[in-house]
Amino acid sequence: MRNLKALEVRVRRLENEVRILGDIEQIKKLQGIYSYYLDYHMWEEIVDLFSDQTESVEVSDSGVYLGKKGVKKFFKSLLGGSHSGSTRRLHVTMQFQGVIDIKGGGKTAKGRWQALECMVRTIDGVLKQLWGHGVYENEYIKENGKWRFKKLHFNLTFRTPFEHGWLKTPVVGSARNKTIKPDRPSSAYKPYPSGYRVPFHYKHPIPTRM
Repeated sequence: MRNLKALEVRVRRLENEVRILGDIEQIKKLQGIYSYYLDYHMWEEIVDLFSDQTESVEVSDSGVYLGKKGVKKFFKSLLGGSHSGSTRRLHVTMQFQGVIDIKGGGKTAKGRWQALECMVRTIDGVLKQLWGHGVYENEYIKENGKWRFKKLHFNLTFRTPFEHGWLKTPVVGSARNKTIKPDRPSSAYKPYPSGYRVPFHYKHPIPTRM
């Protein structure tokens, strides 16, 4: 009888571990899909990746946009208006070093990612080759068995002309519009060379020795 109870406990633990691994893989896929849609300027499809319970979307040099309404305003109106037109534009995002933690009994999660970008964008009326880098600290929520974004925060480190580099020109090409304004200023915007570190959502995984 004791062995049977121990076996049941072990089975439940293994089932939970398998569920967590499955959730992590789904979130990785969600983040990857978002990246491809961003590269191809598929704004409507990006909006569909966000929950109706979305808290905010923030790109640190563009401000904070609140709720699902803010998601639509940021991606469809702001980015959709400024990043449309020329077929000579280019955007390639590489996301890596993902750290995902499942929370709330499998209903919520947090994730951190590095992002490296190369792009072609019009700056002051001239097409420019740009390098970009930043860190995502995102929150996710599971709805009807599907993971969606609840909060997206991209903290920009640099977005620089290829011929200049981040040492000479850390940031160009901010997505700003006089008529499309954020709901509030960025929570933090400290690009290179500030040395700012986006706060980690997780604790150090190795216990401190006594």
